[in-house]
Amino acid sequence: MTYKTIAVALDTGAHATQRLDAAVGLAERFNAHLRGLYSDFTLDPRFYYQAKGGHRYEMTLQQLCRERQARVERQFLRKLAGSKVAHDWVANEMTTGYSLYEHARCADLTIIGQHDEAEADASFADRYPERTIMAAGGPVLVWPRGHASCPLDGAAAIAWDGSREAARAVFDALPMLRQAARVDIVSIHSEPVGALTEERAALAPDLARSLMRHAVGANVVPLRASGEGYVPVALLSYLQAERPRVLVMGAFHHSRLRQTFLGSLTSAMLRDADLPVLMSN
Repeated sequence: MTYKTIAVALDTGAHATQRLDAAVGLAERFNAHLRGLYSDFTLDPRFYYQAKGGHRYEMTLQQLCRERQARVERQFLRKLAGSKVAHDWVANEMTTGYSLYEHARCADLTIIGQHDEAEADASFADRYPERTIMAAGGPVLVWPRGHASCPLDGAAAIAWDGSREAARAVFDALPMLRQAARVDIVSIHSEPVGALTEERAALAPDLARSLMRHAVGANVVPLRASGEGYVPVALLSYLQAERPRVLVMGAFHHSRLRQTFLGSLTSAMLRDADLPVLMSN
């Protein structure tokens, strides 16, 4: 298994350049085809429509969107011009990022950016990473706002709780894990420890043996939190101490009600993680 088609969502934000650099680097390492997806968060022109002279607002909006799209497309093509990576470009006029889901479903790996409230279009992009992860049908690599190293060659961490989503993420991440210098299976336990938690914890060594059959050596690292609500704090503390280059985890395996009252590990990592996070649902 490898990544032969990589899609990267690009926009006019300040972090798009480093996301594109990361996508090109991964495409080169995996000898993959790279697809640039234009993700622009704009209002539908009908919001600007008025009975008299509405076409003036619509044309102005269309011109603005086309200019933004052309600017990002030029950036993509300039970057790829100096590489040997096979590539193509997909952009739909006057749409939001939701149109990209269908293209993400045709890729082995999709790269998107971490949400940044400081961006000018942040209100339009709100919840975009979450929606993409839920809709993509495959692994999504969330690239952080700040500087990040290539997720290959260094240490990799797996946030393991025995869930279906975590298992899916692990095997979706195999091409990256094979190239990691070290893989830690961070086996998460929250107090009080019940029978189900113990049963799932016992699966961590099983996972390590399974990865070994894929030529991936892994260590099991127990991680305990004083309650379910403290799991994100414990995991972020581990990441700060060990500094892996990529985190692999399942996304949104709790019900929406539990996420509301207890918080969500997925949401916490999407908000606070300062490293690339590969998520699968």
